Amino acid sequence: MFVPRQGKHTFNFINNLYSKGEKVIDFGSGIGSNAKLFSPDDYIGLEVNKTRILESIRAFPNYNFISTPLISTESDRLPVKDSAYDIIFISLCLHHIDSKTCKLLFREFRRILKKGGCILGIEPCIMPSSTFSNIIMNIIDRGDYIISEADYTAMYESESFNVDPINIVRTFGYNLWQYKATVSEKGNINKDYFTKKTRYREIIKPINTFLTYGKWVPLIYIIFLLLQYLILTFLY
Repeated sequence: MFVPRQGKHTFNFINNLYSKGEKVIDFGSGIGSNAKLFSPDDYIGLEVNKTRILESIRAFPNYNFISTPLISTESDRLPVKDSAYDIIFISLCLHHIDSKTCKLLFREFRRILKKGGCILGIEPCIMPSSTFSNIIMNIIDRGDYIISEADYTAMYESESFNVDPINIVRTFGYNLWQYKATVSEKGNINKDYFTKKTRYREIIKPINTFLTYGKWVPLIYIIFLLLQYLILTFLY
């Protein structure tokens, strides 16, 4: 997965919203590079990719990383306790996940958050005034669901979260939306909500696919030429 080069202000909002002693889940922790934002005693990183879990453990041996199953049905559960965490940190993750799965995850987040807990997140977002960045993000990022701030907010609200936008950081071709989400006191709303790939993604996806996998094209072509040479040399 491509991760945008992080500017110095990308994660500074965490300093104002996290205090040592607050229990943190880093959902989609990847290779653990954001673990250092939190105290090892407070932190658990959840990651689907077991190879990345091993890389995280090697790189940050003082931190706790746990492999989590994919959440794809209402009966699936994250491997952590109910009402046990003050903060769920989500960094550059949701834009890889379709809205149906996001809604299932949000229900799990409600389950594991303490009363008064929150989600702190950062995601690339589509902005009407940033056509160039909208195109660049969709060219270089593998996430199929880079959507607008309004769509992220509506998706959270459909699962009983209130969303407070913090800032939008512009860094290296990306619009990175920082936000805080808290469980609504109105209870479980569970509104229907669905978002599909944006028009940007539909148009640019072939370019992204080629950049992701196209590096193998020259090698495949060289192998083809070599095989052709061997066949012509030894059979004719």
